[in-house]
Amino acid sequence: MEPKHKALPVGFRFRPTDCEISKYFLTRKALEQRMRAPNVPEECHDIFSRRPRDLPGYPRETHWYFYCRKLNGQVTFNPHSIWKQIGEETGVLDPKNNDTLVGIKRPFTFVDHEEPDDILLSDKDESPQYNWFMDVFSLPLTISETDWVLCHVFRKNNEPESEEEGENEEKETVDAESLDLLIEKDGNILPPSPSPP
Repeated sequence: MEPKHKALPVGFRFRPTDCEISKYFLTRKALEQRMRAPNVPEECHDIFSRRPRDLPGYPRETHWYFYCRKLNGQVTFNPHSIWKQIGEETGVLDPKNNDTLVGIKRPFTFVDHEEPDDILLSDKDESPQYNWFMDVFSLPLTISETDWVLCHVFRKNNEPESEEEGENEEKETVDAESLDLLIEKDGNILPPSPSPP
C-alpha cells in the first residue's frame, strides 16, 4: 500500500509523544478501537525498504508516522532493508499512571546501500554521517499480543549553524502575556495599557 500525506491546517503539526504513540495510537489500532485524532497514521508495510526521499511530502516534511506489521514476532526486516538498529530497546512509560509500561521503542538509522561496500576509506576520509532516524514502537504483551507496530521516521539536523546565520537571526521568545499585544498603525508592537487602579 502506497503511503499518503495528510495535510494539516496551517499552524498545526502532528508530533505525539512516545507515550501518546504507544498508549493511544498503537493500542487503539491493535484493539481495533475508533480514533478521534485529526491525523491518524497511514499503513506502510514496506517502510524498512523505503528511502526518506520516497516518502510523501519530501523534502518539505521531516516527520512521518506509519503503521506496519511484524512478521514472525520480529520487526519487518528483509534483505532490502535500508534501516539498521542502532541501540537497545527501551520501555515507554506512562508518567500519569505510576510509570506503567505502555510500549517498547527501538531506534534505527538510515543506511544507504547505493554505495559499494568494498570501498576502502583512507585515514583522512570519514564514513558518511546519516541524519535520518526511525523509532519503531511496539506494545508489550501485557497490553496486547499484536503484530502491529508504529514507525516514526524523522530527520535530525546534524550540521552546525554557521556564525553568520546565528548573528543575523534574531530569535524572539513569546510569553503568554504577549498574546494581548496591540499593534499600532505603523506596525510597532506595544504592550497593553495598564489597567486603572
